[in-house]
Amino acid sequence: MDIARLYELQKIDTNMLKVRRRVAQLRRQQGESDDLKTARSAAAATQTEQEHLRAAELDAELLSEQLAERIHDAEQRLMSGTVRNPKELESLQASIEALKRQRTQAEEAALSAFQRGEEVTARLAREQAALSDVEATWQAGQADFAQEENKLKRIYAQLKQQRQPIVERLGTPAMELYDQLGARKAGVAVATVKNGTCGACNVSLPTGVVSSARIEEGVPVYCPSCGRILYDG
Repeated sequence: MDIARLYELQKIDTNMLKVRRRVAQLRRQQGESDDLKTARSAAAATQTEQEHLRAAELDAELLSEQLAERIHDAEQRLMSGTVRNPKELESLQASIEALKRQRTQAEEAALSAFQRGEEVTARLAREQAALSDVEATWQAGQADFAQEENKLKRIYAQLKQQRQPIVERLGTPAMELYDQLGARKAGVAVATVKNGTCGACNVSLPTGVVSSARIEEGVPVYCPSCGRILYDG
């Protein structure tokens, strides 16, 4: 069994796993960011407030105009001389005064809505400008993500091409052992020997095991701790 070639296969598979994980991470990040959602929500809420204030201003102005017509009609009736009964005259005069008070309130409401609307409009302009900046940053990031993903796909394809001939040279028995160990060992079937320790579990190896991993060609030597094949190349 070619342990060196198994280790080459392990390196390729490890790199392929890293690429897959990074692509998955990029795809998760391709959705709208929290900053973008917050900026869009703030601008939308302020725009809704602006629309409500404009509607309130228009309603108050319309009410003021309607009251002005009623006041005019009542004053015309008062001045026409058709109403002679003192109580009716007093009641008509009181009605005119009440209508005038209502019109004053309507005009004040229209002015208040207009002033608040001006403040909200200015705030909306700031929030929309901020939203544009956040969107521009987000879109640039999306372009970077897409570019990186395309690059990773090309790397993955290259790794896959490199993998196939190694698998063919190793043969079925070696690949069965490799796949079985990989399935049990989180995808890592072969570990290097680093300064007398297993490169996967970092446990110190007995001297005899290290020597065997160095000189036993074609015979798998396993880490006594984690059970992975050791490679000391």
